[in-house]
Amino acid sequence: MKRLMMCVLAFLVTGAFSSSVPAEETFRGGIVHGPKAGFNISAPEGWVLDNEAGKAQDLPCVLYPKASSWSDAKTVMYANMASPQFEGVNAFVSVAIKEMAAIHGKPKEKIASGKTKDGHDYFINEYPATKTYSQWERVGYVQLPQAVAYIVLSSRDQASYRKDSGALDQVLKTLVYVEPKSESANGQAYAHRYRQLLDQRAEGQIEPLLTEWREKVPDDPEAWITSANYYFNQRQANISTKKPGPGDFKLTDKKTGKIAGSISFEQNEADVKRAAELLEEATTKFPDRLGIWCGLAFIYQESGNFDNELATLKKMVAYAREHPTQLMWEGEPLNEPADKFIPEKLHEYGLYYEKKENPEDDKRWYQIATLATEQYPNHPAGFYDAAGYCADIGEWQKARESFEKAHQIDPKSVRALIALGQVSVEMKDFGSARKYYEEALKLEPNGQYAQAAKEALRKLKKK
Repeated sequence: MKRLMMCVLAFLVTGAFSSSVPAEETFRGGIVHGPKAGFNISAPEGWVLDNEAGKAQDLPCVLYPKASSWSDAKTVMYANMASPQFEGVNAFVSVAIKEMAAIHGKPKEKIASGKTKDGHDYFINEYPATKTYSQWERVGYVQLPQAVAYIVLSSRDQASYRKDSGALDQVLKTLVYVEPKSESANGQAYAHRYRQLLDQRAEGQIEPLLTEWREKVPDDPEAWITSANYYFNQRQANISTKKPGPGDFKLTDKKTGKIAGSISFEQNEADVKRAAELLEEATTKFPDRLGIWCGLAFIYQESGNFDNELATLKKMVAYAREHPTQLMWEGEPLNEPADKFIPEKLHEYGLYYEKKENPEDDKRWYQIATLATEQYPNHPAGFYDAAGYCADIGEWQKARESFEKAHQIDPKSVRALIALGQVSVEMKDFGSARKYYEEALKLEPNGQYAQAAKEALRKLKKK
């Protein structure tokens, strides 16, 4: 039931084919900025680089062939920075593969590699089309100082993919690292020195520098964020006879040529604890920075400490409720109201546990959903999650009540009507089910749920 009710997820580019800007209004080169790093790329021959057409999808830089547009091209590319919580490319790619597994299946890893124009390493993973996802895609990942850049190439069909896929490698070879915009003036020298030491692999000098940065520039939140990320991303090499997983190195038997084991890189418990301590301290010094709260919750989530994760989210919500107008994300004021931004963040944390699909984690999902419904009763996200949980355990009346609440908040939500129809069928309330499905078709006769509603109504005729 959960799979039917949860919102259909698609890879980001699926929704991107929606706006068009003429090629003459675009640019050959473009910069993508992140809070910790940025990069500049150029369009390959025969392609257009566009800084405007992808803005509606939060894509600062998109590319497509000159003879087409962002809305109708058979192949497009878009460039972006990974979330600032990821500083290492292997960690980011590992999470990306897990997140996209349901849509793409297992990718073909590292089908190509090379160096950018200024010498940073990159590699490319390939995501062929599947029975449930028709796009052919490949992604280039670039390790930058303290950050990860990625460029996605997506084609509507295999023929277009074969024709255009080489363009991704061409773009990656034009990439040049750009210093981040978000560093404070006082902390800029420390941030620059930190990146130099990372590039030089001067591990013995990094920790003293971070300590000095926090002591000498105590009002710079980046000092705490950078320090926490440094400790969180520390890994210890672990040699094993197990088969290599994503991001692992394989060990080959010289005599047989067969895989004999792997080298994985695992987190150190003490380093994770230190990262959490630093962000705990940062939440008291910079409580307006929601990214610090979320980063701390993420650390607890990744280390399996749900109680502390939930406690952190509760503290974040309590502070945000009292100071809704001064909150920031990635150093900038929120671009939407806090009572919209935060419940959607809570939904993301809940989704992590929902995807695990086991009773214990489902309860955690429900706890986060309950926090959202109690603190943000005018946003539907928490009610959708609470309803999904209730449906999973067969509490159909409670599921219907939560879906009804979501529908009251967002009356034009076809998703809620479809879910209400499904729940009504489970409750043997076929009259209500017909009403909900018919209302859904009335709102969106040709929408993404239309076929499901029509099929459900066809089956209900036999009831």
